[in-house]
Amino acid sequence: MQIHPAELYPAGAGRPARVLIDVRSPVEVARGAMPDSHALPLMSDEERHRVGIRYKEAGQEAALALGHELAGPHLPGRIEAWRAVCASGPAAVACWRGGLRSALALDFISLPDVVRVEGGYRALRRHVLAELPASLARKRLVVLTGLTGSGKTRLLRSLTADHVQVLDREGLARHRGSAFGAEDEPQPSQQTFENALATEVLLDPARHLVVEDESRYVGRRTLLDPLMETMRHAPLVVLEADTEARAANLVGEYVLAAAERHGVRAARERLERDTQRIRKRLGGGRTDLVTAELRAIEAAGAWSDPAAHLGWVRVLLEHYYDPLYRKAVARHDRPVAFRGDAAEVRAYLAALPNERVPEGVEHAG
Repeated sequence: MQIHPAELYPAGAGRPARVLIDVRSPVEVARGAMPDSHALPLMSDEERHRVGIRYKEAGQEAALALGHELAGPHLPGRIEAWRAVCASGPAAVACWRGGLRSALALDFISLPDVVRVEGGYRALRRHVLAELPASLARKRLVVLTGLTGSGKTRLLRSLTADHVQVLDREGLARHRGSAFGAEDEPQPSQQTFENALATEVLLDPARHLVVEDESRYVGRRTLLDPLMETMRHAPLVVLEADTEARAANLVGEYVLAAAERHGVRAARERLERDTQRIRKRLGGGRTDLVTAELRAIEAAGAWSDPAAHLGWVRVLLEHYYDPLYRKAVARHDRPVAFRGDAAEVRAYLAALPNERVPEGVEHAG
């Protein structure tokens, strides 16, 4: 029995119809995976490589025989892992093209309610990407913007209105979207990032979609063209915060939290490296000033004092981040639907009506 990708990922259903077991090899999954899938390979990378060679040399029957021989000692554990996932609810199995590997896995699992994904991972990815323009068209997209440090990401993650979907692209990309935004965990592959974005928009039934306003790039990951094009024409909600509050936010995020996770020395070295990356835009003199202040703060044992960092953070805000933001605003002339502080913006977004909001009208915060 097979399931079509559209049946597995029904538009507006909130969640997939079945839990997905991906039986491709680890190297394939690393290139791209569907969100929340369980990567439980039928064969290891080495086993798959050897079976592929045998297939080319001697055909399918010989390849199958070798596959059974190589995977045989490991099959009991692999079958147990597959069945454990199936115990959590209806399951579907996918390989690259929905062919031999997923069929074999179904035979080994031997449970009546488990199905194979028609077309495999390739068809699933093709489906969610092809549906993205229509998924976006069903929603009213709003772009949250504001100067760096204003707390946009924190505000979005605190929004809980059922009729408003928050697309946390920084969370999906595992990057905070700036020169200082790298996370501890490596970024997902570009395919995995795209799959997650498209699937979230497809499945979520919310009438409104809120996205943080950044560039096309989130670290080394790139936003999909349909999303970027929709964002370019969407109204803005502007989160306002003064320089002192923004500087304090950045100190907490880039300085104190990083030191707590990795220690002061590692946090300082990372900030220095990130500052050097923007040397051309910030200027050599300011870059050297920031570096000297970071080292002086560490040497004085004042790293945990937020006030000690406000000087060099203001330099970054006033001479790097703010000019970039103003340049981007001037380049994209978009209507402003609302502007206000964090409490006002949160209330505005939570109160968005289910029908479309008139565009091109700015409301006072």
